[in-house]
Amino acid sequence: MRKQLFSLFLLFVLSFAAKISFAQETTATLSGNVADEKGIAVAGATITIKHEPTGAVSYSQTNSKGIFVVPNLKVGGPYTINVIYVGFQADTLHDISLALGENPDLNIGLRPLSNTLAEVTVTSAGRRTAGSGTIVGRQQLATMPTIGRSLSDFTRLTPQSNNNSFAGSNFRYNNFTLDGAINNDAIGFSNSFGGVSGGGQSGTAGSGTRTNPYSLESIQEVQVQLAPYDVKIGNFTCGSVNAVTKSGTNEFHGSIYGYGRNNALMGKSVDGLNTKMPSDFYDYQTGFTIGGPIIKNKLFFFVSGELTRQQLPTFYNAGDPGAAMTIAEAQQIVSFLKTNYNYDPGTYGPYKVFTKSDKLFGKIDWNISSRSSLMVRALYTKGWGNNLERTSTNFQFSSTDFTQYDNNLNLVAELKTKFSNNVNNQAIVSYVNVHEYRTFPESLDANDNPYPSAAPFMDIDNARIWLGTWREASIYNMQQKTFEFTDNVTVHSGINTFTFGTHNEFYNLTYGFLNSWNGRWEYAGGLNAFLGSTPSRIRGAFPFEGKNERDDLYNDLPGSNYQVNLTSLYAEDEIVVGRKLKVTPGVRFDYPFLNKQFPIVTDF
Repeated sequence: MRKQLFSLFLLFVLSFAAKISFAQETTATLSGNVADEKGIAVAGATITIKHEPTGAVSYSQTNSKGIFVVPNLKVGGPYTINVIYVGFQADTLHDISLALGENPDLNIGLRPLSNTLAEVTVTSAGRRTAGSGTIVGRQQLATMPTIGRSLSDFTRLTPQSNNNSFAGSNFRYNNFTLDGAINNDAIGFSNSFGGVSGGGQSGTAGSGTRTNPYSLESIQEVQVQLAPYDVKIGNFTCGSVNAVTKSGTNEFHGSIYGYGRNNALMGKSVDGLNTKMPSDFYDYQTGFTIGGPIIKNKLFFFVSGELTRQQLPTFYNAGDPGAAMTIAEAQQIVSFLKTNYNYDPGTYGPYKVFTKSDKLFGKIDWNISSRSSLMVRALYTKGWGNNLERTSTNFQFSSTDFTQYDNNLNLVAELKTKFSNNVNNQAIVSYVNVHEYRTFPESLDANDNPYPSAAPFMDIDNARIWLGTWREASIYNMQQKTFEFTDNVTVHSGINTFTFGTHNEFYNLTYGFLNSWNGRWEYAGGLNAFLGSTPSRIRGAFPFEGKNERDDLYNDLPGSNYQVNLTSLYAEDEIVVGRKLKVTPGVRFDYPFLNKQFPIVTDF
């Protein structure tokens, strides 16, 4: 009975916290203690923290234990910190920079006014770790080398990382947040690692076209957590990647930039053939940033825009050294299909693979008062790119190519409120709308008029030669709409800092995916089996029922529209046992659920 009553009480407290009301960190927290020269705690000392770039000021006081905690501070700096108490010398700390999440405790020793020549003593208890992880700050992002200009080039500084995976887990089990709001690829079709231009932050919303959904120039700081001891961080079994974006300040700042390379900056291939990159290769990014005050010390803006363009030539074309298919074989296949089926499988010569994206980012920061601030930001990314790969063991005709499009709209609002000296709140609301779809090469009819191709996918000689419409999702029309609400309240009392919060994700998904809807034909006997029309295996196709267009099938897919939801409640207590020891017990409850049971289809 006592356990049941405790559970009900905990749920009641969490529900109340949600109403008055933290998820992934977007802010910095500064804490410490103030004592006199004898080490006796100073209660009631006033702590003033000023963010110099924006003039934002936060206040706090030490409690009866001489402890102060100031959450919800902007990441970065510099900060100026003043400590004042009657009868003691005032102390001022300059050029203090704060990192994402927890920061070193400040142990401040004040001197009496009579001791005018004595120095105030300030020490740091060292950075508190919230589990194994890495923090990459603004200076590192600006100075460290990067080829793809993606966060993946920096999160790999985490020793346990491998590409975009951490500690041996699949990247799809990451949880990526931007400004504290979820930015995951809910459907999970993004590649493990994207293209060069724009980076392709895999596993994130809007990254399906090998494009980074956001510009690196808009990122302020990024944090990677693998085993966090913080109940606010959850919903992952691989890595938690959390990034915060830049903001405007009291000074106008802007930049125009361009990064690029061509074949002159590329080495030769490493496959032993020493192939030189053709002259039609290019890879570049160009963009701008601008930020500043709308109202000094009150209202600020930051805007960035970026274009990325990449073009890669194909290698191992028919007849090339080391290619999987000869020109003679290619000509036989083309002649056979055109003569018997009036179907053109596409080119077998040099081909171009492209990746493009347009990005626009905007952010408004409003210091409403010394007790509250509001941040609103919007991000729009349009990416598109085609997909064709040729290797020494596999050749693809251009008919297997497709162009994928990715439109990503991302909106976030964050309200930070200081209710009293001991009670602070942070609320985040976000909306993500991602639409991914594909177009396919057109064929020519007998009168040379183009029409959408819908040929079966053909596999010749055990994956040595591929042609026809691409088998993986020739029906592909994905939509992801995500709404998130997160709210946390922190209560500081004596040696305790309590956190109560809730995190909720609501996904509305349209799963327009169908594999090999137009059929899949295999010719294990090789080219002679293909030319002799003797397939070794034929896989069935989705019935047309008189329909001629792919789009007609999107709405007929069983179970293609559904909702996925995740709600979380959590509570935590950070206990200051001593100046060098803190204990943080906590509990978190996550409950995922669907809006309806998936249909069981036994007959089409």
